[in-house]
Amino acid sequence: MRTRLLKVAVAGFSLALIGVVLPQAAANAATGTNCSIKNQLANSNCQAVVMATVSKIANLDPMKPRAVTDYQVAYPIQGLLWRFDENLIPRMDLVAKQDVAKDGLSVFQVLKPGLKYSDGTPVLAQDVVTAWQKQVEARQSAAFFAKVANVVATSPTTVTWTLKTPMPDFNWLMANQSMFLNPTEKLKDSTYWSKPVSAGPMKIQSWTPGADQMVQVANPNYWAKPKVQQITYVAIPDAATRKLALQSGQVDYVFDLAYQGVQDLDKNTIKWWAHALPGTYQLTTNMTKTTLPMYNAKNRQAVSAAIDRQKVAKVAFFGTVLPSCAQTFIKGNPYHQCVLPNDGKQDLALARKLLAEAGNPNGFSFDTVVWARPGWPEAAQIIAQDLAQVGITMKITVKQDTVAIADLNSGNYEVQFSGNNAPTPYLQLANWFGPGGAWQNWSKVNDPALVAAIDALGSAMNPTTAKNALKAANVASYNSSVHIPIADRAVISGTRLPAGLLSATIPGEWLYVATTPLLSTQRGPAGFNTGAKS
Repeated sequence: MRTRLLKVAVAGFSLALIGVVLPQAAANAATGTNCSIKNQLANSNCQAVVMATVSKIANLDPMKPRAVTDYQVAYPIQGLLWRFDENLIPRMDLVAKQDVAKDGLSVFQVLKPGLKYSDGTPVLAQDVVTAWQKQVEARQSAAFFAKVANVVATSPTTVTWTLKTPMPDFNWLMANQSMFLNPTEKLKDSTYWSKPVSAGPMKIQSWTPGADQMVQVANPNYWAKPKVQQITYVAIPDAATRKLALQSGQVDYVFDLAYQGVQDLDKNTIKWWAHALPGTYQLTTNMTKTTLPMYNAKNRQAVSAAIDRQKVAKVAFFGTVLPSCAQTFIKGNPYHQCVLPNDGKQDLALARKLLAEAGNPNGFSFDTVVWARPGWPEAAQIIAQDLAQVGITMKITVKQDTVAIADLNSGNYEVQFSGNNAPTPYLQLANWFGPGGAWQNWSKVNDPALVAAIDALGSAMNPTTAKNALKAANVASYNSSVHIPIADRAVISGTRLPAGLLSATIPGEWLYVATTPLLSTQRGPAGFNTGAKS
């Protein structure tokens, strides 16, 4: 095995997150069908590629719940002020200039001149205001914008953001999946999201909601030229079938391969790798179920103490992840701080003690929904075996992503084994615990100390302040234990394409499509506090 450095933004700081990954099957990318491969990405291009997705594309409307495939394929077709490149570095996309006031409370943006959506409709500053307004109304995204007081279009091409406190993660927020731009007037059409227009590098050519396939083609009105002219997405929910499709050449790119058997892929034509995700596998409790045992914090902490996280990491995920002892970060990162008792190692004696204090000395039982993703059911089985040692029965039901998310939104679950990602710890914790965050709404956790610590993290302007706030947030999250961290995350991808042409960029689910010029040539996060206005 080898280690790989992964750059992750932490409250405005770039850090190296060290994760263990599997070795690549080949040193150089293979030539994909209809592709011209050169020594450098800048000289490569593809006419048409096929990607296997983990589920059907059911919904593109960010105001409604979406599964991973929905927001994965939405990323290339939606307009963004900033967009992540392949290394999770936010780059200016539809923005030509951005300045920040000296006090950090105002951000001034100027759009690129002459921007148009794929249908020729002008991209206007009012569309930015509308996108923000829509997102704060959507419960999945409101927490991301907690520090935004107001957004105003000061001209057809200029925008002013007013912040409640300085926000070092602002550019990461802009590149997040929550700031998709669409024409304000067209959003009034109830059928708009069946085929939205695009201000991104690709546009929809054909798609029926809930169908097995979507075809996207290059958007001629985008300011840069995509290196991929057509992407066909095909839903293949079974991981083993996705692998066979890649091996046989039916598809060119696969996100989320099974850990078993990837070494068997043809190394002469296929490159595969495990990329770390800035997030955590967790057990999430539905806190509306007030009469069930898992509503008791000591019972949840007993579950946490009984888990052999090292075994989960090594066996279920084949060593591609490391065990977690906090909600964010793993051993080796400068911001890593354990908060779980015994550094997260299995402690059956503590589990029994907590059960006794909770009034359940002989244990209890609970139901768990597990998403049908590679390694997830196996991880749940290991956890169930661990819990049985202290008398806890964990009943497991495996469901496809779309069904599990529907259960989340309807409250039809007691506990779920799942995972959460976000490009920075602040955005990740806000999503988990902040008022209006998706996971907060699902789990109903409400801890003022935790919310205050997350708010302080999002305003931290130096590493010491950020680390202290992160520690406070992690401690508070253990006290509630609504989300029980298990391990960090990684996903295996495989491709027949030139390296970097099309990839699920970190946090692992949003698609990066290479362009001319490359997105990495645009201004990145270092520009956040430069060119400040008084």
